[in-house]
Amino acid sequence: MSQLFELVASQHRSFVVLATLRLPGHPLRRFTKEEAAILSRALDSVAKGDRGEQQIYMSPIASDHDFDARVEQSGIIVSSEGQADVELDWSETRAMAEQLRSFASV
Repeated sequence: MSQLFELVASQHRSFVVLATLRLPGHPLRRFTKEEAAILSRALDSVAKGDRGEQQIYMSPIASDHDFDARVEQSGIIVSSEGQADVELDWSETRAMAEQLRSFASV
């Protein structure tokens, strides 16, 4: 289990199941299985250095809050308006990608 984030699956009457991402001091972000798979691939890609992306952005359909992360040399920095940034190193970024991938594949 990560110290900087938590991903929890829960039932939802419209979307069947959602993954809820918790980051310290940030609002909850909820992802469908498809969104979790897409975000997982994006995080994996930047962690591997496959692409020169500088930002990962997603506006999940089941969430009131966007996922917005800057890609830095040492990892990603997740931001949320009015909240302190949360920095995830590459190890944490890969762990988040893996948990999102696991959720999406169930």
